Amino acid sequence: MKSNTNKRMSKEERREQILESALTVFIEKGYNGSTTVDIAKEADISEVTLFRYFDSKKQIFMDAIEPILITSLKKSLELSKDLEPMKQLEYILKNRIKFISEHHEVIKLILMESQINPEIADFDFINQITSLLKVSIIEAGIELQDDDFSLRLIMGSILSFLYLPETDDNEIDNYVKNFIETIIKQ
Repeated sequence: MKSNTNKRMSKEERREQILESALTVFIEKGYNGSTTVDIAKEADISEVTLFRYFDSKKQIFMDAIEPILITSLKKSLELSKDLEPMKQLEYILKNRIKFISEHHEVIKLILMESQINPEIADFDFINQITSLLKVSIIEAGIELQDDDFSLRLIMGSILSFLYLPETDDNEIDNYVKNFIETIIKQ
């Protein structure tokens, strides 16, 4: 995604432009196949400029993906915290399904790279996400049939939308309703 570099950007705008360009390159070439030269070229800047903003390719990758997985989930959890427990769970599931469906290419990249690339494998995103979900479910006072089993079902269910993305709100609503009926104690 090339941008017009004739326009003077603020430091934060330039940083975001580099991160967006990096995601494009990482999706196309993978982490190992990408270079900082590729990222700089995609951002239409010099590699020297790139290194004014980031210390390494790893830092670029981590700074590009952290908001996609962790920050977006934290924001979703925060927005839903004042809802009654079942509405909160419904909101979180719908939000994550829509989010994953919209960003499935980037999320596939993140999950694949975190499994095969030792340089970034120490950032276990699945466990971080599962922990955040578990804490929010407990804090909401939602009783699951079996906590660990239900969390696996929730994570597996959400991740299934990586390969079968859904954009129809009615389909997502029906899915979430049926799913919640399956995992909640009656």
